[in-house]
Amino acid sequence: MSAKIKPYFPLICSLTAAVIFGFAILFIKMGMREVDYDPVKFLAFRFSIGFIVLSLLLVSGKQKVNYKNKPTKLIVFCGVLNPLISQVLETASTTYAPVSQIAALTSIIPVFVVLLSIPVNKEFPGKKQILFMSIAICGVIIIQTLGKDLHGGTTTGFILIALTILVLSVQRVFIRKASVYFTSFETIYVSTGMGAVSFSTFSLIKYGIRGELGHFFDVLFIPDFVISILYMGIISCVIAFLCLTYAAGNLPIAISSSVGTLSTVISVSIGIIIFKESFGFTSILGVIMILGGIIGASLSYNASDKDGNRLKRRKINQTK
Repeated sequence: MSAKIKPYFPLICSLTAAVIFGFAILFIKMGMREVDYDPVKFLAFRFSIGFIVLSLLLVSGKQKVNYKNKPTKLIVFCGVLNPLISQVLETASTTYAPVSQIAALTSIIPVFVVLLSIPVNKEFPGKKQILFMSIAICGVIIIQTLGKDLHGGTTTGFILIALTILVLSVQRVFIRKASVYFTSFETIYVSTGMGAVSFSTFSLIKYGIRGELGHFFDVLFIPDFVISILYMGIISCVIAFLCLTYAAGNLPIAISSSVGTLSTVISVSIGIIIFKESFGFTSILGVIMILGGIIGASLSYNASDKDGNRLKRRKINQTK
């Protein structure tokens, strides 16, 4: 990696994850349609594929893990929050709420993440970071409250989205805390494995009880479903989460959170262009404010301030 690019690599990772997650909603809806909107079955395939890919990287020697004398309860806790809880809530919400509503509301997560990071990680965002993040969040509020018709939204959908926001906010704060002890791969390997085992076990038991176990894998012969789980299982589950976890441990929390709102612009655009959801002048204004906030937060990123950009990794006693 070029010496000039290396200091900005965490920012590049954060932007990459935001773009991938922005398009994820399209593939989630595509896959959910083929499993009769069964979120657990969809997640079983998604995380199983992701775990297989991660395991191949581990077996091939491309990646290594070391959990000895480290607080593994911390990443298990993060794994319970995401994917076990948050992914079920988020995936289920696509059935009860329009894409643009999901994208706009979940973009408020940075506010909760920054607030929670003050007592948990003792991180205090700078004035410029707060300013630009506030601009981005105001853009989200404008889109949600003034910029679009919520036709298709339901109370159930709103509750699922609200719970998703709460769970993901807590998880992102603690995943940053875990980055002090664990590499990005070590964290993602545990959480993806937890998702693969838990969702697959639950779904297989359900199909077994119904006497339909023989039809569980029928969806693998549907092209749209295969495309969906390949994107969500490899590109989103592995690549994006590795990027996100790395960025979370190496960027100031205000910047990594603000950059993530880029996914809102992408998801809202998908809702408008593909799912024909309404979009007016105030929505355009909101998108401009989100992009302005992202750019401003990114420009306020001091790549040379290594101590300010990440939590210091602790040296773990590896003696037997």
